[in-house]
Amino acid sequence: MIRLVPGRSRNAKPEPQGLARVAALLLVLSCAGILAEQPSPAPHTYFIDCAAAPAGDGSQAHPWNSMAAAQAHLFSAGDRIALARGTVCHGSFSPRGSGAEGKPIRLTAYGSGPRPRIVAGSADRQVLGLFNQEYWQIDSLDLSGANKYGIFVSGDKGTLHHIYLENLYVHDVRGGEFKNKDNGLVVVGPSGHDMTFDDVLVDGVDATHTNQWAGILIGGGDFGMDMPLNQHVIVRNSSVHDVYGDGIILFRDSDGLIENSTAWETGMQPTETTGTPNAIWTWSCTDCAVRDNEAFLTDSPGVDGGAYDIDWNNTRNSIERNYGHDTEGYCIAVFAAGYVTSDSVVRGNLCIANALSPRLAALQGAIYLHTWNGGVIRGLRVEHNTLVWNPADSAAAAIVDDAAIGNAAGETPAGGTPIEFSGNRMESSAPPFYRANAEFAPSNNAYTYYGEGEARFTLGDHSHATLAALQAAGLEKGSTLVKTRAPQPTEIALRLDATVDFTLNADGLLADAPRAQLMVLRSLAAQYGDGALTVAVRLREPANPTPEEATELANALLDLDAPQLHFAHDGQTPGLIRLFTSDGRLLNEWHGFQNAATLGGAVRVKLGAPRFAAMKGSQPEEQP
Repeated sequence: MIRLVPGRSRNAKPEPQGLARVAALLLVLSCAGILAEQPSPAPHTYFIDCAAAPAGDGSQAHPWNSMAAAQAHLFSAGDRIALARGTVCHGSFSPRGSGAEGKPIRLTAYGSGPRPRIVAGSADRQVLGLFNQEYWQIDSLDLSGANKYGIFVSGDKGTLHHIYLENLYVHDVRGGEFKNKDNGLVVVGPSGHDMTFDDVLVDGVDATHTNQWAGILIGGGDFGMDMPLNQHVIVRNSSVHDVYGDGIILFRDSDGLIENSTAWETGMQPTETTGTPNAIWTWSCTDCAVRDNEAFLTDSPGVDGGAYDIDWNNTRNSIERNYGHDTEGYCIAVFAAGYVTSDSVVRGNLCIANALSPRLAALQGAIYLHTWNGGVIRGLRVEHNTLVWNPADSAAAAIVDDAAIGNAAGETPAGGTPIEFSGNRMESSAPPFYRANAEFAPSNNAYTYYGEGEARFTLGDHSHATLAALQAAGLEKGSTLVKTRAPQPTEIALRLDATVDFTLNADGLLADAPRAQLMVLRSLAAQYGDGALTVAVRLREPANPTPEEATELANALLDLDAPQLHFAHDGQTPGLIRLFTSDGRLLNEWHGFQNAATLGGAVRVKLGAPRFAAMKGSQPEEQP
């Protein structure tokens, strides 16, 4: 060690007359290379085995045996922390340190068997926490306990980068009454006004069972409307169920995506205390997309209780190719309150058996377009969706539109164009197809009516009009109406065969493509059960895997936790999915990835509504 001022501690302040000498010495040492930047420590792997008797030093031969021992260490860029599979560690865990670009710190598992478990105590705030830390990848763990958060990643200054949460099971977080929505199973959000995240990935996370608000929340923070937006946020291949509030949500994000994920039994709070929940939605989001997801069995103690929602202050958002079914509230909503919701699209979605609550059906319908507090909706297109409407209240309209498109609060320019509703297919057993104001522009839609009397449409001053009357007035150009009987299920049992190319990524985790397809198949199989639908998955695995690869493949299959699927290791044609009757007749055949809307819709046509009572965990848990 070199002391720049002899006789003083390193932290002592130099005398003013010594500053010149210090600067000169620094220049000489720098030129000599003595003060050149020292290389960061070489990345190191540390091991934790909470079943080990001795405390250990973190090496593989002598692993740490507690969360406290690991938490005492300051980790560096590129380090790897590995917990032994099949073991249980008790206590909350907040590892220290940050990674760097290209060298994240990875918290993962090693060995074979079930994911290692970290179980926090009831007095702990979170199971796993990071604060003002970045460049972390956390994967292959089972996290439970605590009273407010399962995973909580936050900070109060600057921008935090690269937070990756993958292949995790986060569950059973139970606490007391909450006063806002920033709590739940997986929460990545700010604790300060000027703090943001950039590059957040939640992939293959199952978040279940909490009496706190959210399943998976990226964003949030109750710091006013002028907060900066988080950037580059992705939630994919994940599932949420049995939560008191929202399922999967993006708050205050930009360039965000929720895809190929599932949310069910959301909104389980018995009494409304903090807002009203939806399954999958976005708020104050710019360039955010929600696509290829599934939401069902949604509820709410108040309003909402729907599947998907473009909420207020959103810009260029989309809801595409999603499946929303068997909800207490709407299938899809677009809102604006106090601000403008602009340039959004609702396209190619499948909505079946929505608004099962008579109260919510009458208020919201299956598609709900609504503004309040001076908010307006501009540039919205609702196109090429399929709606099957069979409400308990036959007076309820499938579409409710009372949205304003004119000036927002404080604006002086003229308002926008009417909401476009075109190319949609609607089937209804109730006479009112839609109840809309004059700022709704329907065209080229295909309506099918299964009820008694005539189908009716309310559009501005045209109240309870027939389609013919609207068209005589120059409205609903290109639309058609057919009256017929409702189709009935024709099968009692089906078999779905799917061949999946079972591959791993560079981290030894299940790759995105097979995980995406297996998530769809897992949900579908769980909803119908073996009595009605058998789902056989033929895995096409890499030829001649190494022993390490074989272990990783076995772990990936175990982590998927899909007992509803019948696996075989003889896949021949990857990407082929076939639907058969119980006696072997081929009904449908698909090639490549198929989302929940495609497969769920095809099965439902033949079998009818799912058998939800057979689903594992489908009943609300006993309240604490």
